[in-house]
Amino acid sequence: MPFASILFDVDERGIARIVLNRPERRNAMTPEMGAEVRQAVERVNTDDAARVAVISGAGGAFCSGADLESLAREAGLRKDGAGLGGEGSFYRSFLSIASLRVPSIAAINGHAVGAGLCFALGADLRVMHERAKAGMTFVRLGIHPGMGGTWNLPRLVGPAAAADLLYSGRLLGAAEALSIGLVNRVAGDDFDEVVGELAAQIAACAPLAVRALKESLRDGALRSLEEALDVEARAQAMTFRTADAAEGLAALLEKRPPRFQGR
Repeated sequence: MPFASILFDVDERGIARIVLNRPERRNAMTPEMGAEVRQAVERVNTDDAARVAVISGAGGAFCSGADLESLAREAGLRKDGAGLGGEGSFYRSFLSIASLRVPSIAAINGHAVGAGLCFALGADLRVMHERAKAGMTFVRLGIHPGMGGTWNLPRLVGPAAAADLLYSGRLLGAAEALSIGLVNRVAGDDFDEVVGELAAQIAACAPLAVRALKESLRDGALRSLEEALDVEARAQAMTFRTADAAEGLAALLEKRPPRFQGR
């Protein structure tokens, strides 16, 4: 069944694409869009052919944040004090991208503002267009940041840089975003090619090993070195027994690209 607020597909290489598709509203977030993002995540997670997910916005923006009319309506309906991040909220629906079992790339093709930037932080990697702007603008609207912004941002750029962005609500450009580690790569007119190349590089790797690696990285900061070594040992032992590992070794010896099947 087609989606109303997003576009979704998985190509023959295993590259899934989730595109926010409200360009007339700069891809502003609504509960309906969030529900569709969650459904797309579930489709990726049940599709063994999917190897990487690319998340972007239609038109000239990545995401302008929560639709202000939807935000005000939902905030007014909340009676439990949970705010927009409460159980079942559309903030949580959008952050379901963090539960993707394959690596994810936020292709920040245009401005990512407020919750739109928080959405991008839910991905594993970020590529930003050189003309795009990003910012945690919540306080400029008179509201506290949400959607995991105060959790994700300090872990990504450090507490000092995060405090600067959160307290000021200012916008930053792609060059600064790259310099502080907010994004992994910046591209210009070749933006689609850069994103596509990164996705293809991930999709070409052994999918079982990549999925196991994502699990290892997910809680890595919470583990001691000894715990990390144990996690790695178990994952490596599992992948050593796969047909993909045998194919990787054979390809190396035969000096050819590997053909991984995910088994």
